[in-house]
Amino acid sequence: MTLASDAHHARRGVATTAVSQSAKFALQLLSTIVLARLLAPADFGLFAMVFAVAGLTTVIGDFGLSSAAIQARALSAQQRTNLWWMSVGLGLFLWGVLWLVAPWVESFYAKAGVSEMLRILGVGFVVSSASAQYVADLTRRLRFGWLAASEVGALIVAFGLAVLSALAGAGAWSLVIQQVTYAVVLLVMAAGGGRWLPGLPKAAPMRSLVAFGGNTLGVQLLSYLSTNIDSMVLGRVAGPTQLGLYDQAYRLFKVPVQQIAAPLTRVALPLLARRQDDLREFSRYVVVAQTALSYALGSAFVVGAALAEPVVGVLLGAQWDAAVPLFAILAIGGVFQSMGYVYYWIFLGLGMTSLQLRYSLVTRTIMIIAIVVAVQWGAFGVAVAVAASLALNWAVLSLFPLRRTGLAVREIVGSACRSFVVHAVVAAALLATDTQLLAAFSDVLRLSIGLVLAAVLYTVILIMVPVLRRDVRPIIRQVRSRRA
Repeated sequence: MTLASDAHHARRGVATTAVSQSAKFALQLLSTIVLARLLAPADFGLFAMVFAVAGLTTVIGDFGLSSAAIQARALSAQQRTNLWWMSVGLGLFLWGVLWLVAPWVESFYAKAGVSEMLRILGVGFVVSSASAQYVADLTRRLRFGWLAASEVGALIVAFGLAVLSALAGAGAWSLVIQQVTYAVVLLVMAAGGGRWLPGLPKAAPMRSLVAFGGNTLGVQLLSYLSTNIDSMVLGRVAGPTQLGLYDQAYRLFKVPVQQIAAPLTRVALPLLARRQDDLREFSRYVVVAQTALSYALGSAFVVGAALAEPVVGVLLGAQWDAAVPLFAILAIGGVFQSMGYVYYWIFLGLGMTSLQLRYSLVTRTIMIIAIVVAVQWGAFGVAVAVAASLALNWAVLSLFPLRRTGLAVREIVGSACRSFVVHAVVAAALLATDTQLLAAFSDVLRLSIGLVLAAVLYTVILIMVPVLRRDVRPIIRQVRSRRA
């Protein structure tokens, strides 16, 4: 594609993604609000125990092959077919493993019902393995509209069945039904939009795709283990109620990444992959993306941390008050996560996943060890360990592997550091205002005033500081260009 064509597809993709993410965010927020009032913390905790183990089948079953398909310069029909069979084969094999180890997992948690739940939940992950290449194909061909419709449609059906199940007294099984239903509906809709059916597997050049996928799998597996070991150890040591409180705090913490960064990855990766041979142009795109994400994602986390009490009160209700400090601590770690999210795009876009894997082995191993040690202080200790580890991960990636990419490291890291200073100032002002002046108000009013104050503070700071205006100027130009 030409540069003009890429720009057109990028603008259309971002616009479509923004609309779909607004719809998805509304549905997921509604799901959180409704189910948090229909189910007990222990129900969410039981589901989190099972999901922490069963989710491995999705990561390993995909084997990084969906990312390999998106990143590849060229992909034949036979290669795509072979990738589909590999994903499905791995998914089925891992489901069989889950079926066998289910009794041991139940014994580990010492909680009845885990075995059956694990086996049923595994079905959903097998289905996800079948849909992974369809989703990758839609992403590669920049068909974001159909992909958005598939995801939103799957969310609607899954949420409806989950609510009906919860009202019928299904408890934690409502969440299992929601997960499996989403996977099935997404497969049907994505396959319908993909307009291709996998044939029989045949010989085709697969080595580079598998090698790329293997390195990506290593990073994803480390990331998965380090972000789910908390559920495993908390469920084992503290039980489902404590885990349920932590799990809901963690779900809220993940919302900004799920709603902003993850969807933009679909637009960014195929476009960055086409600029692998032009580091100057690649670097220009990355600096703009880093600035945008550092401010957009970081501000969401900052507002969440400073206004944790009214956020939890409005979204989850009074029975979740104990989740407030957990959410606030995790959100602080999220600021560092937002500053490093573009690094993931860089390593995948340049095909340097082996470099990312080596350093992730260090940072994610430290994170796992920190969580295992901190679990003796319960959910609070685990939250602190996770937040500190996210900060460490950003620092290590900024200091070492990023410098080997050939990109404008000083501009990328400098933009993130400046955004962090702005976030710190806004967080201090918001926290002081909420605790000193608004504590007697209702949660809805506190949150409303806090959001308005945050918008005013960010605007004033960006207007008053020249270097920050220079940071956001390229983003404004991109927005004006899209409107034109």
